[in-house]
Amino acid sequence: DKTDVVTISSDGKRSAGTSAHIASRDLLLEGYRTELDNGDVESVAFQISLRCYQSWSAYHPLVDLQAELEASISALVQLNQRSHERSLQAYLLVVRRLRNVTSKDETSLGFKELLKAVEPTSNVFHTVNMMQLELFVLFQDWEGALPCLTEAPDTRNRFLAMHASARGMFLEALVYLKTSSHASSWLARRKRKMKAIKTLRKLNGLVKQGNDDVRHYMHILMAECYVLEKNVSAAQNNFKAATSIAELHGFLHDKALAHELACAWYKAQGKDDWANFHFENSQKLYTEWGATSKVETEQIYYN
Repeated sequence: DKTDVVTISSDGKRSAGTSAHIASRDLLLEGYRTELDNGDVESVAFQISLRCYQSWSAYHPLVDLQAELEASISALVQLNQRSHERSLQAYLLVVRRLRNVTSKDETSLGFKELLKAVEPTSNVFHTVNMMQLELFVLFQDWEGALPCLTEAPDTRNRFLAMHASARGMFLEALVYLKTSSHASSWLARRKRKMKAIKTLRKLNGLVKQGNDDVRHYMHILMAECYVLEKNVSAAQNNFKAATSIAELHGFLHDKALAHELACAWYKAQGKDDWANFHFENSQKLYTEWGATSKVETEQIYYN
């Protein structure tokens, strides 16, 4: 079946298109038969990896994404493209944990094993680290996310595509903001907040250059800044803008995240009606995405 997707080019622009989900290794490789016959295996591996990255960035249903990742990894193993395979293993780990699906593959590696298996200076290492950071943020394990930044501070700078780099900036700033209030000292709190604000300014620069696809990142981060400053009106306005703009551009799991963050903020203030509103919206969006484990975790935390 054909599914509407969003194609993300190297400059970060998103354009509508159609692509068929491919859940068969042989069918996937057949699509690159000309390149394979010409011996251009590395190019095929790159295109397979890029396809999976685009599917992740376009927020395809997780069940479809898992099938395509598994087919792609099988194809890369057959092509003996180990680095691309390990990069996609990191994506698959995130998808399986979101869906609460246990791997039946005895050779499947966890994040720690993947990071140990590659050079710390390699792009694969930073891809794995970025996906581990994604998982921590999605499950709002802010303290768990912090080592992804402190032990590999160069991760977001390793991605040439604007969308990937901007995503790294957003995750980094959000983690620093969420952990700043729990830092051990006033100085540590200030340092984390200033790091987040510095990254926020870089994202603002991208928006001024016409990259509207990062605008919702700006509003989520600004909302969290105003939460720290106890500016209720500004925080509320930015959470509202974040959900609206994320929906407009098709970033539905970022919309879910914005609703979830707003829910936690309203709940802390004792505003149960607004907290319930944002909770229900985030639950609906995560359910539509297929993130079963995330839905269950959020229910436990909220209740």
